[in-house]
Amino acid sequence: MEEEEFERLYSAPVGLIILLSILYGLISILAIIGNCLVIWIVATAKQMHTVTNMYIANLAFADVIIAVFCIPFQFQAALLQCWNLPWFMCAFCPFVQAVSVNVSVFTLTAIAVDRHRAIINPLRARRTKFASKLVIISIWVAALTFALPCAIAFRVEMLNERVKEDNIVYNVTRPFCANVNLSENELKTYRYTLVFVQYLVPFCVISFVYIQMAINLWGTHAPGNAQDSRDITLLKNKKRVIKMLIIVVVAFGLCWLPLQLYNILYVTIPEINEYHFISIVWFGCDWLAMSNSCYNPFIYGIYNEKFKREFKNRLKACCSRFPTNLEMEDRTLSMYTRVSSLQWPLYGHTQRNNMFDNRRRETIGQPYGNDV
Repeated sequence: MEEEEFERLYSAPVGLIILLSILYGLISILAIIGNCLVIWIVATAKQMHTVTNMYIANLAFADVIIAVFCIPFQFQAALLQCWNLPWFMCAFCPFVQAVSVNVSVFTLTAIAVDRHRAIINPLRARRTKFASKLVIISIWVAALTFALPCAIAFRVEMLNERVKEDNIVYNVTRPFCANVNLSENELKTYRYTLVFVQYLVPFCVISFVYIQMAINLWGTHAPGNAQDSRDITLLKNKKRVIKMLIIVVVAFGLCWLPLQLYNILYVTIPEINEYHFISIVWFGCDWLAMSNSCYNPFIYGIYNEKFKREFKNRLKACCSRFPTNLEMEDRTLSMYTRVSSLQWPLYGHTQRNNMFDNRRRETIGQPYGNDV
């Protein structure tokens, strides 16, 4: 009976493995492409060099790190139920994931506070770009500090386990990434601390700040005369930005809530690891949390007109680099005409050149002229 339970707990169907691989691979690719595009736009478009967009680019960079270092490596380790990667990555991957999540939630808090200053106290001096860079540096320092115990705790450890194959049960030694350097109480305290630092405290602050902003903005009546149309436009723009940021925060909170609850239950009730479908539950929670890294670019593209315009411009620029067959024919014909116009005068056949041009125009017809 124990052997059958062991097999059911640790062996996954091939179909489930393929499905999970597709789902994790999809969010990883979307997150890398979308967030790199956001960073590119903020870095290269002068009109996007605002304080809020600097924070958004920082948030996008944290999501890229999750997509590159966390999603593929931790997924395969959980799926294979052993650690087949280089040993140093056992500490590196959890550390990087903790850093990225810390950066994301601290950046969301910084955005909320910055927007609060601009809307509640519009006459106060706005935070400069230099001050915002200092805030971003502070965010990374704090994120690295709170993630440091992950780098200390986890190491690769060789553990014995039973494996059933061809109705034969035997013991094997496999490498696992496990907590080695922290006691159970220390690890439990650290996990509780992470839940407070990464989730509860920031979202209490963010919720309070956005509620105040919503009351201020939606409780403000726009002026009724035409002379104040500029104020009406500014008010609408502020509301649109706040809606976008609230959606970003809500998406982050909903995506990470199940995994945070699992982390609390994992250290509070260790018996849940013996649950028959606990692996599927964990994969569902983890995939939802990791998928948050690919949503923000779509949110920006839908709710922010400037990002939407820049997305379209970059897409058009990329598409224009790959000419169609019609354009290639037109370019080839134009190049042939230029070469012919240089060659004909050498032989004194200017009249023949004119005749060729007339014949070419009759042959080519109108469509090429319209494309040019």
